[in-house]
Amino acid sequence: MRYDELFTRNYGIFSREEQKRIKNAKVTIIGCGGIGGAVATILARSGVSNLALVDPDTYGSENMNRQITCFTDTIGINKVEATREAIFKINPEAKVTVHKKSLKLVEIEELVKSADIVVPAADEWALSLMIFRAAKKLNKPAVMGYPTGALGRVCTFTPDGPSLEECFGLPSELPYEELKEVIDAPEHRRMVQYYVAEATWRKEWMDRWVEGKLPLPQICTIVWTTACLASLEVLKLITGKWKLVAAPRHWYITPTTTCIKKFGLFRRLLSRLVRRERLRRQLTRLTQWKWFLRLLTWRLR
Repeated sequence: MRYDELFTRNYGIFSREEQKRIKNAKVTIIGCGGIGGAVATILARSGVSNLALVDPDTYGSENMNRQITCFTDTIGINKVEATREAIFKINPEAKVTVHKKSLKLVEIEELVKSADIVVPAADEWALSLMIFRAAKKLNKPAVMGYPTGALGRVCTFTPDGPSLEECFGLPSELPYEELKEVIDAPEHRRMVQYYVAEATWRKEWMDRWVEGKLPLPQICTIVWTTACLASLEVLKLITGKWKLVAAPRHWYITPTTTCIKKFGLFRRLLSRLVRRERLRRQLTRLTQWKWFLRLLTWRLR
């Protein structure tokens, strides 16, 4: 079957020129798990024919609840291989480049340079942040899809907009190892206690996640809804057809509402403050006080 036959219904929405841009756009997806795998599949069904996929991991049984190409017969199979095969079943003429090894920091910029649009979806949040930084430096748009519990956020980060660190109240300009240490520290994780109410986390799970004993809880419905909206942002970037939901604005997804919100100025202020190690240490001490922690998490909501 020809390309036009496979995507004929798209032409009721997109012009021939817009669909041509979709076909030729180069999209790089780093991480092919819950978000990345679904985004790759959705974009393939939209007609995107040039995809680069990065993920060193293989499917395990713990991925079954949300990862789109995880089946009983793909357990133990590399995620980018399984995703590539799914894409070829959709569009046999697609060009899919796969990277089955861990992405080194020195390789990030070269990978980003070759893309028109980047979707950082690595399991490791600090690594994804490095990719967002590289995209901003190289004037490339990057799309975030971030599901946690029953809450999902989607945001397009443009070169001239605020950084992801500013929007999430994280210290910018820290080197990777220091940033990873900050993100994984229990005192930092305690600052998102609002996930218990807002993302419907069970308190017992939150407590053990803070201690580093459990991963982020996720459910398929929120993950795939988040991936759909992230894919829509990619198509907006390619075609220019609709207005982007760009930082500091973001899609906000829960089981009872989907709307557009803004990351508040408090997060940007916090991002600037915690650049300094001394202030980070002071904040760490203050989070031991329950009243301060409640105030901080309320302001971060």
